[in-house]
Amino acid sequence: MSSHISNAFISLNDIVNNFLISYTGPGKLIPDGKRTEVIFHARRCLQEFAYETLKSKFDTTPAAVVTGTTYDLPSDFVAIVQVDVSGTILVETKNETPDPGEYYINYTNKTIKYGTAGNATLTYLSNALTTSESAAIPKLAEEALYACIIYAVLANRENTRPDVLQRLLIEKTDKLDKAKSRLVFTNFD
Repeated sequence: MSSHISNAFISLNDIVNNFLISYTGPGKLIPDGKRTEVIFHARRCLQEFAYETLKSKFDTTPAAVVTGTTYDLPSDFVAIVQVDVSGTILVETKNETPDPGEYYINYTNKTIKYGTAGNATLTYLSNALTTSESAAIPKLAEEALYACIIYAVLANRENTRPDVLQRLLIEKTDKLDKAKSRLVFTNFD
């Protein structure tokens, strides 16, 4: 099942599927990889890349909001990218009672209050500590994520040759550095 996001991003689900096709099976480096194992290590790699390399961006499910009502932010919320209520982009305010066209965030309690009623879509950056396989990963970091997963899978197995692990660690580090340098000046908006 493919989770199309955009041309600049790939879903975690697609990364897991691509990894299983490309790196596991008879005659490959990981002959007996299981989907659950790959998903676990993919999530761990996202955590490793969080904040620094993979600026994971999510949209919440549109929901009807009532003016002045407080709503919880997603548990993996780091920063707001955009708040859209019924087609209007809202701006952040420091006022705990936002006016129409504004929203207020209580960063201590991780809540948001809207100054406009309607259907809301919240686009935010995640700390990548998520269980969602729809996480939007920049394609510029895709190869680094594959390198991280393959290293993690083999590092947690018995009888993996040390020279192979050393090569995979160097490859992982190199691809991570390249992903960082490619993403640092990339504007996905």
